[in-house]
Amino acid sequence: MSEVETEFWSFVVRERALEQARAEEVPTLIDWLEREISEARETAFSLSIRQENGAEYWTGYADALEDVLKAIKRREVRA
Repeated sequence: MSEVETEFWSFVVRERALEQARAEEVPTLIDWLEREISEARETAFSLSIRQENGAEYWTGYADALEDVLKAIKRREVRA
């Protein structure tokens, strides 16, 4: 392949990557919080089942995020 062809295909690959990045949907804050809470609870559960350290941290993290989520849903958070 010539240098021009290589440069062209490199450009095509970059453009396709940009299109895919734009197409991905950004989650809302509520969706992100709910996903983080779920992952934190699962991690805490997994650690406690395996009797490893750190379950308390993940439980506290999930509790804190739930407090934030509840405040947002009650519209107590102001910008």
